[in-house]
Amino acid sequence: MSKTINLFGIVLILATGIVYAEAAFDFEELMETIDTNSRNLQGSISNKDANASIDLAKKMQSDFKLVEGFFEKRGNAADAVIDAKKYEDLAAEVVKFVEANDFDTASNKALELTKNCDNACHDVYKPL
Repeated sequence: MSKTINLFGIVLILATGIVYAEAAFDFEELMETIDTNSRNLQGSISNKDANASIDLAKKMQSDFKLVEGFFEKRGNAADAVIDAKKYEDLAAEVVKFVEANDFDTASNKALELTKNCDNACHDVYKPL
Protein backbone atom coordinates (compact mmCIF):
# COMPACT_ATOMS: atom_id res chain seq x y z
CA MET A 1 0.00 0.00 0.00
CA SER A 2 2.84 2.37 0.90
CA LYS A 3 4.53 1.75 -2.46
CA THR A 4 1.25 2.50 -4.26
CA ILE A 5 0.84 5.78 -2.40
CA ASN A 6 4.47 6.74 -3.09
CA LEU A 7 4.09 5.89 -6.78
CA PHE A 8 0.87 7.90 -6.99
CA GLY A 9 2.62 10.85 -5.34
CA ILE A 10 5.48 10.74 -7.82
CA VAL A 11 3.07 10.56 -10.78
CA LEU A 12 1.06 13.47 -9.36
CA ILE A 13 4.19 15.59 -8.92
CA LEU A 14 5.38 14.83 -12.45
CA ALA A 15 1.97 15.57 -13.94
CA THR A 16 1.79 18.86 -12.07
CA GLY A 17 5.20 19.82 -13.45
CA ILE A 18 4.08 19.09 -16.99
CA VAL A 19 0.92 21.17 -16.63
CA TYR A 20 2.90 24.01 -15.09
CA ALA A 21 5.49 23.88 -17.88
CA GLU A 22 2.79 24.21 -20.51
CA ALA A 23 1.13 27.09 -18.69
CA ALA A 24 4.39 28.87 -17.86
CA PHE A 25 4.76 30.90 -21.03
CA ASP A 26 3.45 34.21 -22.28
CA PHE A 27 1.53 33.53 -25.48
CA GLU A 28 2.19 36.94 -27.05
CA GLU A 29 5.90 36.63 -26.27
CA LEU A 30 5.92 33.15 -27.80
CA MET A 31 4.30 34.49 -30.98
CA GLU A 32 6.93 37.22 -31.21
CA THR A 33 9.68 34.63 -30.75
CA ILE A 34 8.20 32.47 -33.50
CA ASP A 35 7.99 35.48 -35.81
CA THR A 36 11.61 36.43 -35.13
CA ASN A 37 12.82 32.84 -35.49
CA SER A 38 10.98 32.34 -38.77
CA ARG A 39 12.79 35.32 -40.26
CA ASN A 40 16.13 34.28 -38.75
CA LEU A 41 15.59 30.81 -40.17
CA GLN A 42 15.42 32.26 -43.67
CA GLY A 43 18.74 34.03 -43.12
CA SER A 44 20.40 30.91 -41.76
CA ILE A 45 19.20 28.87 -44.70
CA SER A 46 20.33 31.55 -47.17
CA ASN A 47 23.76 31.51 -45.54
CA LYS A 48 23.76 27.71 -45.70
CA ASP A 49 24.35 27.60 -41.95
CA ALA A 50 23.09 24.08 -41.32
CA ASN A 51 23.58 24.08 -37.55
CA ALA A 52 21.76 27.37 -36.97
CA SER A 53 19.00 26.41 -39.41
CA ILE A 54 18.41 23.06 -37.72
CA ASP A 55 18.47 24.61 -34.24
CA LEU A 56 15.96 27.29 -35.22
CA ALA A 57 13.66 24.85 -37.02
CA LYS A 58 13.68 22.47 -34.04
CA LYS A 59 12.96 25.38 -31.69
CA MET A 60 10.06 26.37 -33.89
CA GLN A 61 8.73 22.81 -33.82
CA SER A 62 8.76 22.95 -30.04
CA ASP A 63 7.15 26.39 -29.98
CA PHE A 64 4.38 25.35 -32.36
CA LYS A 65 3.71 22.36 -30.10
CA LEU A 66 3.06 24.87 -27.30
CA VAL A 67 0.78 26.87 -29.61
CA GLU A 68 -1.09 23.68 -30.49
CA GLY A 69 -1.60 22.89 -26.79
CA PHE A 70 -2.65 26.47 -26.06
CA PHE A 71 -5.42 26.38 -28.65
CA GLU A 72 -6.49 22.85 -27.72
CA LYS A 73 -7.02 24.00 -24.13
CA ARG A 74 -8.64 27.23 -25.21
CA GLY A 75 -11.22 25.33 -27.23
CA ASN A 76 -13.35 26.62 -30.07
CA ALA A 77 -10.22 27.00 -32.25
CA ALA A 78 -9.86 23.71 -34.09
CA ASP A 79 -8.43 25.49 -37.14
CA ALA A 80 -5.64 27.01 -35.03
CA VAL A 81 -4.79 23.56 -33.64
CA ILE A 82 -4.63 22.15 -37.17
CA ASP A 83 -2.51 25.08 -38.36
CA ALA A 84 -0.06 24.74 -35.45
CA LYS A 85 0.40 21.05 -36.26
CA LYS A 86 0.95 21.95 -39.92
CA TYR A 87 3.69 24.40 -38.92
CA GLU A 88 5.32 21.81 -36.67
CA ASP A 89 5.43 19.49 -39.68
CA LEU A 90 6.84 22.21 -41.96
CA ALA A 91 9.58 22.95 -39.44
CA ALA A 92 10.39 19.22 -39.34
CA GLU A 93 10.62 19.24 -43.15
CA VAL A 94 13.04 22.16 -42.98
CA VAL A 95 15.26 20.10 -40.67
CA LYS A 96 15.06 17.13 -43.02
CA PHE A 97 16.03 19.14 -46.10
CA VAL A 98 18.83 21.02 -44.36
CA GLU A 99 20.25 17.74 -43.09
CA ALA A 100 20.17 16.53 -46.70
CA ASN A 101 22.01 19.70 -47.78
CA ASP A 102 19.00 20.72 -49.90
CA PHE A 103 18.92 24.37 -48.90
CA ASP A 104 16.69 25.39 -51.81
CA THR A 105 13.85 23.11 -50.74
CA ALA A 106 14.46 23.97 -47.08
CA SER A 107 14.12 27.64 -47.99
CA ASN A 108 10.85 26.98 -49.83
CA LYS A 109 9.46 25.11 -46.82
CA ALA A 110 10.57 27.87 -44.45
CA LEU A 111 8.94 30.49 -46.70
CA GLU A 112 5.76 28.43 -46.78
CA LEU A 113 5.80 28.23 -43.00
CA THR A 114 6.31 31.98 -42.59
CA LYS A 115 3.74 32.97 -45.21
CA ASN A 116 1.05 30.62 -43.94
CA CYS A 117 1.68 31.46 -40.31
CA ASP A 118 1.43 35.20 -41.00
CA ASN A 119 -1.85 34.74 -42.87
CA ALA A 120 -3.50 32.16 -40.61
CA CYS A 121 -4.77 32.64 -37.11
CA HIS A 122 -3.27 36.10 -36.62
CA ASP A 123 -6.24 37.73 -38.30
CA VAL A 124 -8.80 35.53 -36.55
CA TYR A 125 -7.35 35.17 -33.05
CA LYS A 126 -5.46 38.38 -32.46
CA PRO A 127 -5.87 40.07 -30.10
CA LEU A 128 -6.43 37.13 -27.81
